[in-house]
Amino acid sequence: MANWLRVGGLAVLALIGLWILLEIVTIIFGIVSWIVSTVVTLAVLALLLYLVYIAFTKLRGGSGPRSRSRTSSSRSRSSSSSDSREKERIFE
Repeated sequence: MANWLRVGGLAVLALIGLWILLEIVTIIFGIVSWIVSTVVTLAVLALLLYLVYIAFTKLRGGSGPRSRSRTSSSRSRSSSSSDSREKERIFE
């Protein structure tokens, strides 16, 4: 009879230990999933902000090194547009 009580007590202790272990694993998985979801959310937000920045600079004209090349190309456009104006004056 004492042997059955010892085995039953060990089984109950094993179930309690397993339950505690599963609770700890659940808490760890919860923390890890929260961290992963936060990192993914921040990455998506950074990507969206970058895309908005690119769209805004393309619409506005930019202020970086690319805009300098645009101003030089706009100078060539202005000279070509003045040439086309002269051609229009000739035909008038």
